[in-house]
Amino acid sequence: MPQDVDFDIPLPARYNPHHDQAERHNLEWLRHHRMLVDSKAVALYRSWELADLAARCWPECKVDDLALTVDAKSFYFLFDDQFDGPQGQDPASVAAVCQELIDIAQQDPAAAPRSPVATAFADLWARSREGMSRSWVTRTAHDWERYFASYPHEAVKRCAGVVPTMDDYLTIRRSSAATESVTDMVERLNRIEVPPIAFHSPELQLMRQIAADVPFMCNDVYSYEKETARGDVYNLVTVLCRERRYSVAQATEEIKAMVAERVRRFLQLRAQVPNMLHELGLSDMQLRYVGRYMTGLGDWLRGHNDWMTATIRYRTGGSPPPDQPGHLDPLLD
Repeated sequence: MPQDVDFDIPLPARYNPHHDQAERHNLEWLRHHRMLVDSKAVALYRSWELADLAARCWPECKVDDLALTVDAKSFYFLFDDQFDGPQGQDPASVAAVCQELIDIAQQDPAAAPRSPVATAFADLWARSREGMSRSWVTRTAHDWERYFASYPHEAVKRCAGVVPTMDDYLTIRRSSAATESVTDMVERLNRIEVPPIAFHSPELQLMRQIAADVPFMCNDVYSYEKETARGDVYNLVTVLCRERRYSVAQATEEIKAMVAERVRRFLQLRAQVPNMLHELGLSDMQLRYVGRYMTGLGDWLRGHNDWMTATIRYRTGGSPPPDQPGHLDPLLD
């Protein structure tokens, strides 16, 4: 699927000036945790330009926080690629790997990370919790748990070759895309916390859901050819082709319409929030935090889409061929 498919995200493009420092830190961090070992793996990874992704999505955060999110982005991609091969065809094995990571997310005192992905995630999660409230940590741990727990279910469908229904797709994809944990990090990386009475408002909850859904819907278009070649079935193009008997072109046009409607709704909701906040009687600081949160959700929507159209990851040569494992370094043992 060509990356010149145009998803209109009418929000300003912004960029973090600390890109270079965060990129250098990330490469050192990955080597330290044995997430990058093989020289070919290093070259492939660098071609994806994940620091560019982070700089587009988090334009205002400080250098240490930008480094944290580059590390998080690298974890998501390198971890996910571990299952593009034989490992992803064994649901029980996938479940065992993910249970260890769930234990770390839930701060189980018995958890003893040993593999590269486990030690890297333990470090990420510890740094992410710094300065955040118990409420935020509990909420975010739950989203990490959902993310890891989705992988065995993807493996079950992959092994069976069963294309999920739309409801099934959305239930699992909203977890496996990790976008809900990313929206949690909008607060952490901007050093804010949205007051609960505002966070759980219909307006902000719907904006958060849209900010979680749109990136994976767009990603499914760009990654369709790569995922189809590997036998993955949790892809929106695949689901629409099966459920509605669309051609790939028709499915792409439908997804463009779905994204456009969600982005329109996001902007509409953003305009409604000030009136809602006025009724709640929030303090000036709380109002600033909500405003910063909404801006952060918008930065994520625009930045992620811009990166997807530029990265080599979804082009020929951007990942190993489908007849080979999707990773060059084994990270689960």
